[in-house]
Amino acid sequence: MAGIGFQLKKLVGKEKFYGGLRAFVYSSVIISGPMILCIVQLLIGQKLLSLSGAELFERELLLSTTMYSFVFSQVITGGLLMVVTRYVSDQIYMNKEENVMSSLYGSIAIILVIGGSISTAFYSFSPLGTTFKIVAYLLFIELLITNILAIYISAVKKYMHIVKAYGFGAITSISAMGLCLKIFNTLKAEYFLVCMAAGFIIAIVLLIRSVKERFPKANKNYFDFLSYIQKYPSLFFIGLFYVISLFGHIFIVWSSDIQEKVGDTFVMAPLYDVPIFYAYLSIIPAMVMFVVSMETSFFEAYKKYYEKVSGEYSLGEISEARKKMFHVLTRELVYIMEFQLIFTILAIALGTTIIPLTIEQRAIFNVLVIGNYFFIIMFVLMQILLYFDDRKGAVIVISTFMSVSLLSMTVIVLFGGNYGLASFISGMIGLITAFLRLFHYVKNHEYYTFCSQPLFPVDKTSFMDRFAHRMNRLNGGERGN
Repeated sequence: MAGIGFQLKKLVGKEKFYGGLRAFVYSSVIISGPMILCIVQLLIGQKLLSLSGAELFERELLLSTTMYSFVFSQVITGGLLMVVTRYVSDQIYMNKEENVMSSLYGSIAIILVIGGSISTAFYSFSPLGTTFKIVAYLLFIELLITNILAIYISAVKKYMHIVKAYGFGAITSISAMGLCLKIFNTLKAEYFLVCMAAGFIIAIVLLIRSVKERFPKANKNYFDFLSYIQKYPSLFFIGLFYVISLFGHIFIVWSSDIQEKVGDTFVMAPLYDVPIFYAYLSIIPAMVMFVVSMETSFFEAYKKYYEKVSGEYSLGEISEARKKMFHVLTRELVYIMEFQLIFTILAIALGTTIIPLTIEQRAIFNVLVIGNYFFIIMFVLMQILLYFDDRKGAVIVISTFMSVSLLSMTVIVLFGGNYGLASFISGMIGLITAFLRLFHYVKNHEYYTFCSQPLFPVDKTSFMDRFAHRMNRLNGGERGN
């Protein structure tokens, strides 16, 4: 998200209301595009299956396949995405943009090998039909590519192109679903999976074209970004712990007594899966507002402070710029918390009136929504720590949240209780940890700014540097300096 806000400030600055509204819509699509596309297609597909009189098994098969594809595509790409994000940012900053497109090809290749192998092994043990497994495999692969593309499209300034890409993908998928309803008498889940795959491939092609227009040059340093795993291992673990935190507790519930098997392939737990699906939707506003509000406003104060630090300014001017920077940070953080609180209350109200939940699911949902409020504010604080390059602090925050989440859910599964309590407890402890770390950083900001950097550059060639160099040589390229 951090790369998007730098350009959105131009939209906000043009027109106060309409510019801000347009920036909010654009960032919503950019940040949540794949998830929105999945949700829209899934809900429409489920509705059409129901209207056509398809068996309950087909609806469950569509739901479970889509959910598995989305969740595990996030898990597999989670660690690498943080590393690639830093690499792409550095290459743009150093005016080595020819490395950006090459890293896209290289990261997609690595993820497809890893994800493709895991998916092939998973479906090889499934008794489902061959056609169904091929289509499910293709959808999973497309989601892997879409996750990687999400990093690169944040550097593309043509936001309307991105919105159109996801829009055309959704229109293609929904139109194909409607066509299936007219052609086939008996609808099957695999028909709609084909439609979803068609929608994603349209979006992928259009997104890659937009990225290539922004970064037209490419060299053969496809795997140069791998050196960043050794250079910034903390980023890899931040991304990995983040996705484990998001989905680890779900896996624990799937292994409990409330599990249900679909097609002897997928393990689900509808009692928990349904409320957590709706609860996740409640945190999207804060994610978007972080980009639109925090970064568009905070970046200017942040930039001015570090310009004064690196320039010829007096200590008083630097101190004044520092005070202003943290004043803006506090103001925008409070605004985000208040903004998300409104949607949290609204989500709880909808959960008891409109959202189709059972009484037991409502009890879980209400606790989950509150827990997710703690989580998303913690997530914002963690992004702020990364803004100041406090990678150690970010690791402490996300690892604490992950550990408490997994431990508390394990205890609940073993001894009973409201499944939403795991999210509530881990979110609260994670948020406290994030606030304490941020307070510590702010209190010692001068030390981290002026005294924590190495006095002399360290020149060493790591294992990942050598590995990336060899991979690039095999492709006929040369490592960038």
